[in-house]
Amino acid sequence: MTKFEDDEVLKHLANVPRRKEDKGAFWMGVAFIIFALCFPAYQALIWLQSGNWWPLPISHGIEFLGWHVPVTQWVGAQKIIDWLFDLPLWSIPAFMAFGCFSAWKETV
Repeated sequence: MTKFEDDEVLKHLANVPRRKEDKGAFWMGVAFIIFALCFPAYQALIWLQSGNWWPLPISHGIEFLGWHVPVTQWVGAQKIIDWLFDLPLWSIPAFMAFGCFSAWKETV
């Protein structure tokens, strides 16, 4: 590029307005965090009442919706599927909150 073209590009970039902060993504992230904290709070309440800790894996949430955990004949693939569906249920909204906060951070 020539010196003239460089100057034109710099003038154009100087006039580009800054992006506005996206507060919606921030508040969605906060809502997902609060929702994620409801699962361990529920588990703690049950534990305080009964003295037994009941795990809440993703597979229980899937079965609550009436769906089934995938089953395959491949032993290695089934171990991965079982591991993924044995993660805590709160991890889904926590990962969604991470995505919202990442989107919000891009606009700040």
